[in-house]
Amino acid sequence: MEYCKELQKDLIEHKIYSAWQFIEYTQENINIANYCVNIINKIIDKLEMKTDRWQEEMETRFYDDTLGNGTKVKRLSIKQEDLPIYEIRVAGEKIDPWFLFDKLLRDFFQYSMNAFDSMSQIINAGLLANKEKKVDTIDIQMMTKIFKTSAWCKTSFPEMHQWLKKVNESKDFKYIEAVNNRTKHTVNIANKLAMGILGSNNITQIGAFYRKNEQHDRVELDEQLKQTNQFMLDIWDEFISVFKEEYKKDKFIENRRHSITGVRQQICEDDPKQNLSYAYIKVEDNFDAMPEKIYLLFVKEEDDQIYGNESTFDNILVTGEKNTDILGRYKNDQDIGNDNLLHYRTYVKDKSATGPQCLYEEQKKNITYSVMNPCVNLEIIKIGK
Repeated sequence: MEYCKELQKDLIEHKIYSAWQFIEYTQENINIANYCVNIINKIIDKLEMKTDRWQEEMETRFYDDTLGNGTKVKRLSIKQEDLPIYEIRVAGEKIDPWFLFDKLLRDFFQYSMNAFDSMSQIINAGLLANKEKKVDTIDIQMMTKIFKTSAWCKTSFPEMHQWLKKVNESKDFKYIEAVNNRTKHTVNIANKLAMGILGSNNITQIGAFYRKNEQHDRVELDEQLKQTNQFMLDIWDEFISVFKEEYKKDKFIENRRHSITGVRQQICEDDPKQNLSYAYIKVEDNFDAMPEKIYLLFVKEEDDQIYGNESTFDNILVTGEKNTDILGRYKNDQDIGNDNLLHYRTYVKDKSATGPQCLYEEQKKNITYSVMNPCVNLEIIKIGK
């Protein structure tokens, strides 16, 4: 799937921009899985090349001999020290190719599984939206369970429900899941990477294993990697097509916004205790009529660049036409910590605080806004001196 600027902009238009980070991460996981396949193939090619060179050298070491009955034969004596030495250099270090092969094979299935978990995060952020579950609770199994048990998910997004069902019933997905869980949580699989010498064949196989009352037979490595890799590419393209159809329904995105009116910062040079800074939005009709919750993620398009920033404000004040006329506030209702994840942060209308009280509490914080945020208009008022 070649995701592009048009899709990124479309997510802004539909107020689900937080899904973009997971689209990028899904593609990254798939790219890494594909990289693992490429390097595994290069390792095998390297070992085969070294084996061929060794065999060519051995051909020159045959010598003539005669059996007791007079039959002429060619003999070759091979000692332990004559066997081929297989090494691969990584960053200047000699690495055991079997170690690297085993690691990359596990990585391939892990990153393939990670891609499905990232797709579930896209569903969570882009479709469930204001009804999204906590990020840390979501993976592909949990998202499947949510759609299976929640009628509103099935009826709101029937195509995505069918996609999840198809994935979970797929033999390819079940194999990815089984290998990944076995190698992550139990023990490794007895994979084979053996170079044939003097007429024997090379063996590259993913070993057989038994998990959750199901037998998984030994499979040829090259065939399985090609099949799984193609499955990932196809299912990703299919997912994006379904996702596009579903998010255009604009479900559960009420009261989302990508900007505020601005930040007013007052600096009193004669009395720093009078310094204050507050983020604000202008009233819509009247404060009482405004929604109980708003969801804020800063997003701005400028000079063909898209900027996305988390809202770090604890409170968003509501003003009249003048930004000094404080009518009320929205209070943060979602702890986001110090993180690079983007959320539509939830703010709840505070009905208990009056305008003057809101202003007084902001002044008590004695905070100056110093973060350069391209998404926020900053007004600085200096008083005194």
